[in-house]
Amino acid sequence: MSYQVGIDVGGTFTDGVLIHKNNLIKKTKVPTQHDNLLDTLLHALEHLNVFKQPVEQITVSTTLVTNAILENKLPPIELFLFPGSGMRLDALPWPVPYHAFMGEIDYRGREVSPPDELEWRRLCNQLDFEAVPQAAIVSKFSHRNRILEDALAQFLSKKYPQLDIALGCEWGHANFYRRSLTTYLNTASKNLYKTFASQLHQAVAKNGSKAGITVLKADGGILPIDQLRPVESINSGPAASVIGALAQTDPQQSFVVVDIGGTTTDIGLILSGEPLLSAQGARIGPFLTLIPTLATRSIPVGGDSAVLPAPDVPEGFTLAPYRQGPAYCLGGEYPTPTDAMRYLKRVEHGDYARAEEGLASLLPAEGRNPQALQGLALKILEKFAEEVANAFSLLHKEWQEEPAYKVWEVLHPHSAKDFYIWVSGGSARGIAPSLEDKVHLPVRFTQHADVSNAIGAALARPTLSCTLHLDTTIRSYRIEEFGEQREWLGSKRPHKEVQEFLQEIARERARTIGLNLHELEFKTQPFDFFPVVKGYATVGQIIRGSVVVPPGVVGRLEV
Repeated sequence: MSYQVGIDVGGTFTDGVLIHKNNLIKKTKVPTQHDNLLDTLLHALEHLNVFKQPVEQITVSTTLVTNAILENKLPPIELFLFPGSGMRLDALPWPVPYHAFMGEIDYRGREVSPPDELEWRRLCNQLDFEAVPQAAIVSKFSHRNRILEDALAQFLSKKYPQLDIALGCEWGHANFYRRSLTTYLNTASKNLYKTFASQLHQAVAKNGSKAGITVLKADGGILPIDQLRPVESINSGPAASVIGALAQTDPQQSFVVVDIGGTTTDIGLILSGEPLLSAQGARIGPFLTLIPTLATRSIPVGGDSAVLPAPDVPEGFTLAPYRQGPAYCLGGEYPTPTDAMRYLKRVEHGDYARAEEGLASLLPAEGRNPQALQGLALKILEKFAEEVANAFSLLHKEWQEEPAYKVWEVLHPHSAKDFYIWVSGGSARGIAPSLEDKVHLPVRFTQHADVSNAIGAALARPTLSCTLHLDTTIRSYRIEEFGEQREWLGSKRPHKEVQEFLQEIARERARTIGLNLHELEFKTQPFDFFPVVKGYATVGQIIRGSVVVPPGVVGRLEV
């Protein structure tokens, strides 16, 4: 590969890097315009001189969909559900309105009761599909039989040809609640993402570049921008933190990643050179999803968090869980942890006199002296480090419950469990001493810590997962990740045959979404075989197995 470009859109700054043969050639940092991410990306690319280099690939870690969800800026869509019996929808915390219909599929994918078309007609007479031209249809157990979703989709398409319809079976997972919300979010963000992708393609091509554009996903992998489902781009920032750390460290090490941003701090874990994946889907605001994600956590404290006077607390200040603009030393209105770092000369960016002035505003006039200012700066960073340490402590307990963590402990019984802390972000150097005092673990960082997330985007490799659920008794199989449901034509008691079958599906899927098979490292996970017995005879098998391309890097930065 000639040149690789990574762009990470953060809450405060957007970072960019240009990498050639594992060497960082150029880096940049531009302010993030949340209302115009396209311009932000183009400014970063221009600063990197991307359009004057033979760049082969541009990878973007974008907050477009994340921001739209958290800021409640997604357009409304109609959500139609077939919950069946055995569950109360109102017992679940639905963050969006929905309409429930009759009709039921059982856990084996068999139709228990048919839908009521008259019920559909009555509801449609009350809805305005011109004002809300998108709909998501999700049936319980549709991952095993999509008949109810297809029937309603066909009915709506005939009656409202302009209606954009999405089906929950396309996500292929068993969790009805998460599948419903994932389908909703993906449908609602589709047009926003499509417009962004089209404009980015046009802007890059207009500048004479033939580079392919990929997007970083929540699981730390990348996909071509046109093949990514919009909601898969959530949590790409924390993923970039982890992959960036992986690209700058020894491939066999285990450590905690702490990325200090201007608005938030992201925490993740790498075990023997492999990022820890969460067994649960990503969570974004009030939405629980099925999106595969690294086991990361974002906390609302960063280098630009506002430090507010609070005479009632022992420290005399509070660290606000939000940002009120840039640091005081960079022209902002409120003092921040960045000002404390600048005053203590742990970082060089920002005006020293303004940092001193900002901190002094937190002290009474008679107490503004160098000793008091230094003590205050240290206390602010101590408070910052305490917030990170508390989050790490809680998250570490959650990590230990992750199946992947338990497997790692079995496979590496002699590996040390006292990990070191790898810090990245513009404030890495400034927070490292305070964080080391709080967590009582070694803290490390590299010379490129300030653009580590962009490095992660540039060097991330594609990920892919194909999980097979096969029931030879009813001659039916499905692929969990993309909802494929088809007839099984093989034997009723297969063994190697089914593994080769899934491997070919994975290869075909990779070709379909534009991945280079020669660059992919497919791994076959152990298959589970469960006999189906009727009377005294085995009449078939239920089989589950998966083929994956795990997250990783295409190269390691020479530092």
